[in-house]
Amino acid sequence: MDSASQILDIAERRMRKAGFNAVSYRDIAAEMNLKSASLHYHFPKKEDLGVALVQRYSERFEALVEADTADLETPQEKITVFVRSYRNAFEEDGLVCLCAVLGAEAPGLPDPVASEVKQFFERMIDWLTAQYEDLSFAAPRAQAQSAISLLQGAMIVSSATGDEAIFEASANTILVAFKPAH
Repeated sequence: MDSASQILDIAERRMRKAGFNAVSYRDIAAEMNLKSASLHYHFPKKEDLGVALVQRYSERFEALVEADTADLETPQEKITVFVRSYRNAFEEDGLVCLCAVLGAEAPGLPDPVASEVKQFFERMIDWLTAQYEDLSFAAPRAQAQSAISLLQGAMIVSSATGDEAIFEASANTILVAFKPAH
């Protein structure tokens, strides 16, 4: 693994646990047994690190969703896989979505980092909006915004309380919209 990737891996893990402002080049360098000047070679400013990190995170998440939904036919199946992607990330890593953590810090982030976080959410909302449009939902964009907000918030609350059932209940709230009432 190259140094830049290793720096991003460590920074992502640390930011998903404690946020942007709690992560320092000194801490990352110490974990890598390097001098912090070595990090500045790859990412001259912390803002550069933040932008690269959000871009990489976004690209990975979007590629995962696209790959997992490519062969699916119905919007219901695609939304179910989308929700499962959030569930898997939360369960496997035990960490909140990077963009949820950074989104909470958006007012205090450097503008380029906050812009990348905003773009991540806009792309996720656009993708979900298209699925809800295909389902002929009333107000598909509002439905997509609500679903993203519910998933992100559920991750945060589940993490804070140590209760994964909160995330499961929220995820099921999104999915139950496709089931006929009895």
